[in-house]
Amino acid sequence: MSRHRVLLVREWDEQTSGSGCCGRLGGDAVRALVEPAADPYAHTRRDMERMGAVYRALREQFGDELDLTVVDPRNTVWLVPTVWRDARRRGLAVLAALRQANAATRACALVCDGMVLCTDASPAEAVSAVSADIAAMRTVERS
Repeated sequence: MSRHRVLLVREWDEQTSGSGCCGRLGGDAVRALVEPAADPYAHTRRDMERMGAVYRALREQFGDELDLTVVDPRNTVWLVPTVWRDARRRGLAVLAALRQANAATRACALVCDGMVLCTDASPAEAVSAVSADIAAMRTVERS
């Protein structure tokens, strides 16, 4: 693989299930409809900010070497088959690929080419994990 696919799995700070293009509700919309309303998505904001810092660190370190995608863990229709295909392309056995696809649905997961490297990583930990994983894959490709 010339470009490595890295998925940053984190929830969006808006309601998604049962919402069409006109029915999506974010925290601002909820507060506008019901005063005073607590932000129902405040718990996801911390994860979004942390994963944003991870995204920036990975982009700075690797540039265009990575295909970086941010995905909501509730988007299983896209997430699970994508991780499955990447894991199988990487050479993982069927059961191992299934385990990776399942593990990738956790919030704050960092997935590189079908392998969940870590969850809740700091930017430095994420860069280190992706660097080590890419180096290991290059070693395997050479042998």
